[in-house]
Amino acid sequence: MNWQLVADGLGHLFAGPTAEQIALLDALVIPMTADIPSPVAAALLRAQLAKPLRLREHPGIGEPEYDYLASVAAETGLHIPAREEIGSRDALNAWLEVSWARRTVHHLERLRPEVGDVAVTVKRRKPDEDRYGQISSISLSGRLNFRGGLGRRAWPHTVKHLAKPGDADHGDLLAKAREEVAAEDRHPERVTNRELALLDSWTVPRRPSMVDCRALQEAMDNATEERPMQVVLENHPALLANVIAGHHGIWVRPQVRLGDRYVSDFLIASRTSAGLRWHLVELESPTERLTNPGNQRESPTLRHAIDQIQDWREWLKVNLLSARATLPGITVDARGLIIMGREDVTDSAREIRDRHSVSNRIEIRTYDWLLRAGLSADSTLPGLLDTETGDLDRDW
Repeated sequence: MNWQLVADGLGHLFAGPTAEQIALLDALVIPMTADIPSPVAAALLRAQLAKPLRLREHPGIGEPEYDYLASVAAETGLHIPAREEIGSRDALNAWLEVSWARRTVHHLERLRPEVGDVAVTVKRRKPDEDRYGQISSISLSGRLNFRGGLGRRAWPHTVKHLAKPGDADHGDLLAKAREEVAAEDRHPERVTNRELALLDSWTVPRRPSMVDCRALQEAMDNATEERPMQVVLENHPALLANVIAGHHGIWVRPQVRLGDRYVSDFLIASRTSAGLRWHLVELESPTERLTNPGNQRESPTLRHAIDQIQDWREWLKVNLLSARATLPGITVDARGLIIMGREDVTDSAREIRDRHSVSNRIEIRTYDWLLRAGLSADSTLPGLLDTETGDLDRDW
């Protein structure tokens, strides 16, 4: 709804009594000035007809109630009668409706809000912190509704600042609004069937076959760089799907673009009875070492792979709402999986693996590990990676 149309509609509340009300007032010989707001005119008519129509009588008003009305009215300079003149709570409610409408119209005209603008308000429970919302619509009451649902909305009079798409700060504030929406979603794993349908093209309906495993073995034995491993796993996605438990479905998406800077090698989504979860997969060459030969610290290639996953997570922090448009339920702490190198007694990197698993939720595995999981695909294990990390027990 256009803000001007909303303002015009609310303006009728304090534009004077309606023609029907004037006719009734004249018939009942009730004195009334021409500028009395229509909700107040309605309250006066109800008061006059309360006894003959046996309407419920409204109790009188207390001082705190009148003080609140007076404070709202004062914001727009609206003159209201004295407390004794108002008389009943019904009349007070009518005056409050008018006061609220005038205040709303005043701030709609101040802001001139439109869909796409970002509003900065104050958090209800933390008044010293700002709250951000991108306007998705304007209600007939004048309330601004924000993208993301979850009851996100605000009255115009609470808006401290409004950034329009052409303003210099719009981009930064929009990023904060999207981040806030994502953070307020306490159960992102609860995706709808409509959201799941977005992943249909990447469904993996079976476990790895011998053909899948032989193709992986050949690539491992012959590849000297990452690219052949990317190709073989794109052609045989069951190898990756197999290491994650997905009792109600599993999907493997290759080469997922994250903004303009990043492209993940693979993203794996799996669904259990607890919901949907994601894994971020980074591949490196099977000829690369996990550790430096001399000091046994993580190699530059492994460090690069870890940084890649951390970069993806940082991107997700800022763009989580837009990311969920195509990656439903994804979270900023999705577990990472790095696959690189071969099994080698001089390159075990056990301490490095354990440290990153616990502190960064990043698992480091070799291609031999992936092949071994594929060859064991006929077992009843829920997913080798889940078994090793205990994810199903701890997270779900």
